[in-house]
Amino acid sequence: MFQNTETERITAQLSAAAPMELEQILAARIDEWLRSDKRAWMLTGERYYRNQTDIYEKRREIAGRMLKNRSNQQLAHPFIRKLTDQKTGYLLGKMPSILTENQSLKSELQDIFDRNFWRIFKNLGKEAITKGVAWLQVYFAGGKIAFQKIPSEEIIPLWEDAFCERLEGLLRVYTEEAYEGRRKTTVVHAEYWSSNGMDAYIYQGGKLFPDASQTHFLLGGQPRNWGRIPFIPFRYNEEEQPLVNLIKSLVDNYDLQASIYADMLADLPQFIYKLVNYGGQDLEMFLRELQEYRVVSLDENGDVDKLQADPNTAAVEGMLSQARRDIYEFGRGVDSQNEQLGNASGTALKFRYADLDMDCNILETEFQKSFEELLWFVKQYLFFTGKGNYLDEKVELILNRDILIAESEAIANCKESVGIIPDAVIAANHPWM
Repeated sequence: MFQNTETERITAQLSAAAPMELEQILAARIDEWLRSDKRAWMLTGERYYRNQTDIYEKRREIAGRMLKNRSNQQLAHPFIRKLTDQKTGYLLGKMPSILTENQSLKSELQDIFDRNFWRIFKNLGKEAITKGVAWLQVYFAGGKIAFQKIPSEEIIPLWEDAFCERLEGLLRVYTEEAYEGRRKTTVVHAEYWSSNGMDAYIYQGGKLFPDASQTHFLLGGQPRNWGRIPFIPFRYNEEEQPLVNLIKSLVDNYDLQASIYADMLADLPQFIYKLVNYGGQDLEMFLRELQEYRVVSLDENGDVDKLQADPNTAAVEGMLSQARRDIYEFGRGVDSQNEQLGNASGTALKFRYADLDMDCNILETEFQKSFEELLWFVKQYLFFTGKGNYLDEKVELILNRDILIAESEAIANCKESVGIIPDAVIAANHPWM
């Protein structure tokens, strides 16, 4: 993140001996982004969230030749999905609260931040964890402010500062299916957003071809701009490092070992015949004699015995248990299969949830900052539309975590608090309220 700013890079390119046009610079940035590791990890995070893990590439072969009549189990375990949903549900599963002393502003915010917005907000959390960062676009629809989550792999931010705090420009690259006569084709669209509006292009053959231009929105039929780029990043962490980047190797190892174990059990015969001085012609004759006549032809001093297969399952199960613990340890989650979780007291529950709580603290810090940027657009919208000047009003976002508690302890604490704190406070903290 601590590299030259996009401004410095573009300025250097424009002032070079053979200056590049803006469209050439943007096309180069698009080409660089499409081949970047960061975008590849975003796509991997999306794939693993959908449980399309690398285990589906597993093959059983020798010297490039597939083994016939052998099991090839491909057991995919959706750890990424479970951990992502766990973090999202824990921090964003409950309806957040917005606090402000200005009742008129509070009423306006409640109208803007409706249930549909909070659904988008929760999905931003899922996107951020899965891909490292999520992007929210602010726009106008039917004369009202609206919001849309844009897939992170489509967004190329152009930062004004080295700390990636202020956007100077933004590219959005996405595909759309179209028809040329009867032939279906894929068109790659590119949008270059600045503080002055948006320029649309068609990206083809590594070049940008102008398509259209427009302002940020129309107000009363008049073109208007925000003065800022109407896209807001919601980061998982400062580094924008997705969860899959932290534990992919652990998940892949668990899938592989579990699949190999399943292959072993599927291919392992119940027993193996041991033949000494067999008098028949071949093994097919031996099996036919055994099945049809229950006898076996043997030469002098011949013998037949049966060896019982005895796989070492304890070692494999121990290894898988350790792999599972590692996934939840470094994925900072809570394993619901932990036998000690069910009978844990309030203090023990807090200990079990410590890693999850720490990870969500980081996520909440990033989301609080992004929500402040979002409020700037909302307050500007209210000012533009004549609904009030709230630019200097303070607004606080409270994320109500879905915390697992020991109900009996909480009820006892409420009972012991009667007469000490107000009844309304007690009722608000009672687990059945």
